[in-house]
Amino acid sequence: MKSLAILSHKGGVGKTSVAVNLAYQLASTGSNVCLLDNDFHGPSILTFFKPKPETNWINEYLLGSSSLNSCLQEVGSDLNLQGKLFVAFADPTPESVANIIQLDSDTSMKMLHFLMQLKKTLKEDPYNIDYLIVDSSPGVGMTTLNLMVVCKATLFMVKLNNADINGAMHMIEGLHRQLKNRTLILANQIPERFFIDDEKKKHFQELIEALLEEKLGERVVEFLGWIPNDLELFTSEFETALKTLEGLPANRVIYVRDKPDHVVTSIINDIAPKLFEDDE
Repeated sequence: MKSLAILSHKGGVGKTSVAVNLAYQLASTGSNVCLLDNDFHGPSILTFFKPKPETNWINEYLLGSSSLNSCLQEVGSDLNLQGKLFVAFADPTPESVANIIQLDSDTSMKMLHFLMQLKKTLKEDPYNIDYLIVDSSPGVGMTTLNLMVVCKATLFMVKLNNADINGAMHMIEGLHRQLKNRTLILANQIPERFFIDDEKKKHFQELIEALLEEKLGERVVEFLGWIPNDLELFTSEFETALKTLEGLPANRVIYVRDKPDHVVTSIINDIAPKLFEDDE
């Protein structure tokens, strides 16, 4: 089973959207996938898939109060995917968020134990998972470090502003002092007009790679590329939020399902094999 944690220095950089689209893409081509919401500060995978009333929160399993099976919801069959797609939802209630904020080291170690057990169980019947994809909380915390212990590869999502890109570099550098995961970087919300100028793209990639070398030395960090800023997506997100406020059913756009010809779908299809090529 191949495993990927999706991290960021700040919130709102597109972690969850990339995690959902990547999981959907892999399951649509016949792989068995588990998508785990480990963003306990702001769970949002449930804005893409609706949890069933009988599905328990993954927090409960990681704290030892529920079985893993009761926390996994298989959505692939309802979506007519070739492979299985299991989703584990995090508890969005204020009480749960407060508990995670106050997490102590003993509880964190307990959660790591159950996280490692989760990975072992997913490899076996009846799950037979090929890919584990985990959406993490922004920033560095105990739950983030737990993920880096369990997942072999780490994808950092960044936005191109000084606060985020510098913060992300410091975060990567700090984490690499502790753990040597294979690390990749994907820049999101790049102005669309940037994509038509190959010279600017080349120059920008050289700048990013130079910064990585300066900050991280000989450590291998791969820059995957860019996702364009999409006005259509922002409009769709607003319309979805409006429906939610009106009490109407509303799920967010999954590009690889809803917009197969969109550039974001093309990017997801392109990066999927690169994310896992060294994960054995």
